Amino acid sequence: MNLSAYLTATVLLPARLARRGLQAGAWMGTTVLDTTVTGAAAVTGVGMNLATAPLRGGTVSARDMAREFLGGAPSRRYWRGNDRIWMEVRGLDTPDGPQIGTAVLAAVRDLPGVTAVQLNHALSRIVATVGDETPALTQLGDTVSGAENSVRAPEPEQPLDLPGDDVVLAGRVAALATTGLGLGVSVAAAALRLPQLSVAVASAVISADYQPRIRRLVEHRLGLESTDVVLATAEAAILTLTQNPTLLAVNVLLRATLTAETWSARQAWHRTEPNLAPHAGDDHPPEHPHRPRSLPVGPLEHHANRSVVAAPAAAAVAGAATGDAGLAGTALIVAAPAATRTARESFAATLSRGLADRHRMLPLRPQALRHLDRVDTVVIDPQTLTPPGPDAAVLDYLRRAGIRTIGLKSPAMSDGQTTFDELHEPTDTTPDTALHDAVEQLQSRGATVAVIAAHAPHALAAADVSIGIMGDQAPPWYADLLVDDPATAWRILCAVPAARTASRRGVELSTGSSLLGAVLLLASIPFRGTEPLTGGAAGGLWIGHRLARRTLDDPLAEHEREHPHVDDAHRTLRDRVQQAERFAVALPGVGRVPIPTPEQTAYLAALAVLVGLQIIDWPVALALVAGYIVTTTGRRRPSRTPAPSAA
Repeated sequence: MNLSAYLTATVLLPARLARRGLQAGAWMGTTVLDTTVTGAAAVTGVGMNLATAPLRGGTVSARDMAREFLGGAPSRRYWRGNDRIWMEVRGLDTPDGPQIGTAVLAAVRDLPGVTAVQLNHALSRIVATVGDETPALTQLGDTVSGAENSVRAPEPEQPLDLPGDDVVLAGRVAALATTGLGLGVSVAAAALRLPQLSVAVASAVISADYQPRIRRLVEHRLGLESTDVVLATAEAAILTLTQNPTLLAVNVLLRATLTAETWSARQAWHRTEPNLAPHAGDDHPPEHPHRPRSLPVGPLEHHANRSVVAAPAAAAVAGAATGDAGLAGTALIVAAPAATRTARESFAATLSRGLADRHRMLPLRPQALRHLDRVDTVVIDPQTLTPPGPDAAVLDYLRRAGIRTIGLKSPAMSDGQTTFDELHEPTDTTPDTALHDAVEQLQSRGATVAVIAAHAPHALAAADVSIGIMGDQAPPWYADLLVDDPATAWRILCAVPAARTASRRGVELSTGSSLLGAVLLLASIPFRGTEPLTGGAAGGLWIGHRLARRTLDDPLAEHEREHPHVDDAHRTLRDRVQQAERFAVALPGVGRVPIPTPEQTAYLAALAVLVGLQIIDWPVALALVAGYIVTTTGRRRPSRTPAPSAA
């Protein structure tokens, strides 16, 4: 913390800015290329499947999907392999579930060409093994539907999507295609200087897309996937009419990232399904779990709860004060927390894709990765502690990240049991029951619980994030994420600090962009209304992707030779730069007075230049400085220490 350290950081500032610019450019190029190739493969595959569905006797066509996305009855999910068909069964979670399962099994067994049939309650699927005379998918779907209706009348029910279902990928592709088309049309219209609508007319759609509470209302009516497609299409249409190519470009990158995630999950399903099918039967499902108390909100939810109140209030004040409905719509757009959603979605999608491609994870319920930032407790099945189990370094890493580790008293833990923060005393001879009791007790105390288990269906079903470790026996069907290597499970948990950082940065970006938009409105500086929101959304997309890639690239112990640490000279220079960022001067009679970091100095100097050139007024500059201080004060730098290995 001396003057030489501060000067060192100042001298290195241009190089650091250039490096970050190169990183951003490289990320943009590789992401666009990667997602373009993946998106093209997804579009081609899904397009061929949908176009030929009627000819192949498929149960779902493009017309059926369009009807579902517009609020109609959901299409019946299915996946077809070489000699197996996974078909959705509805109503298994209702009181009539046992009767429905029995009726469906009996009806499908009588179909010609079906050689074996199994019922999987966890995934709401019937798995039919077929011979040479394969029944048509429409015939199988009608048979399942008839058996369901023989027990109870049809009722609206949101389907459980699996990674192999065509509908899931088709929805992602449709959202990407409409957004990409809107981008092209918007760019062409802007080049031709065609008339455009005021961006304020997009306020309702943007608020519905980025305000979580409003989005949940739509999801309750249409379902998760249909809501995503409908809002993406509506936003693409309205942004095209308002000729807003920059926000459309950000949306294209987000949609491409989500499509790539779904495509990787689909490939993981194709790779894993042959090992899952022999154990598809799930005859003794646990009761549908009921959480003792609602899931605790995370930093993004806290921010969203504030913004959902602040946005209408700001719009009402702006409209009442000026009598301008367009200004009220702009205020709604400015207050939308776009960066929070793009940061979380980008992080979760990139992490899911990397884990599926590199570490053979199968995300049965990928929404669980969107809850990682809230996990503060992990319960570990003692059966997973047989080699290779978590060593003291992994548990210590989780503890330093603020995650409590809970174990069961078991002979399998032997000498490692003292490394846990808490040991749960089993009250039953069944480990599953003991784990389930531990999960419920922790949730009742307000914890967000992750579970790592191999054969604990009740505990996995009750957990907020459940990671199942596959072995030679039946797969843990009630897990959100399936892995075949315990080290992958520990890697997922070691991503929790990065998920928290992504959420925190998303909140900071959202707050900063909203504050900047408010300043521009108050200062009557001409702007379209979406510039701050677009900048925040792009920043969230970049931060989420970067943090996920860094988590995936953290070297394991067995690969440390291929990823050598920086030498002492580089480490010393890095430490000096970090010390300069906390530089302070000791003044007589005053004490230590903090001095702005080099980045802050550059920011303030740029504002001074803009004021000197009379590009902005000094009150606006003061407001920007205040907003910058508010959004950066107390921000903690994330640890760059690689996660420890579970090996």
